[in-house]
Order: sequence, then structure tokens, then C-alpha cells
Amino acid sequence: MIQVLLLISGGAIGTVFRYGLSVWIQRTMMNPFPWGILSVNVIGSFLIGFFWSLSEAFSFSSHTRLFLFTGFFGGFTTFSTFALDTMHLMKMGEYKLALLNVLASNILGIMGVFLGYMIGKNTAGLIK
Repeated sequence: MIQVLLLISGGAIGTVFRYGLSVWIQRTMMNPFPWGILSVNVIGSFLIGFFWSLSEAFSFSSHTRLFLFTGFFGGFTTFSTFALDTMHLMKMGEYKLALLNVLASNILGIMGVFLGYMIGKNTAGLIK
């Protein structure tokens, strides 16, 4: 039962953060390209890499990992919303923007995980 509560609470918190950040970024950019979701996915990728390295260095408990990686980051990152945004761009005839969204989300997301992981490892080394 504790696992379910950890998932629910982490997912709810991550979802609220995703919504607030993506709406704020999208309003700031004032552009049809889905900057808000792209930003959330890249930031989420960076943070999941960063916290994964910390979880290895400091042996996070299975409950903490469940809360963070499945709950919080599962709620925070938004692949399904990314796919929906891409479809909308294609329906509007914005094929170049749709392709840019696919490439940028995937390439920057993977780069974010690696960068976050490396910075997290270095941070953990400084803390220990």
C-alpha cells in the first residue's frame, strides 16, 4: 500500500509542476511551437539523470526511487502530450515544426539525461 501512496503523491506533485511550468513557458514564448512541453521534457530528462546519479551515489531507498523516478518524473515528463502536440502541428500543416519538435525532444532529452547524470556524479563526489 505504501508503494501506491508514493506513486500517487509523486505523480500528483510532478503533474502540478509540469502543468505550471509548461503553461508559463508556452505563454512566455507566444508561439505555436510547443515550447512548454519541449522544455518540461528536456528539464525532466536532465533532472532524472541528475537524481539517478545521486541515487546511485547515496543509495536512495527503493521507496525514494519509486517516489522520484516513477511517481514524480512520471508525472512531470510528458511524452503523450509531446505526441499530441506533434499531431496538432501536422494537422495545421506545420510539418517542419512537427519534425523539429520530434528531433529536438528526443535529442535534447537524451542529452539532458547524460548531462544531468554527469553533473550529478560530480556533485555527489563533492558532497561525499
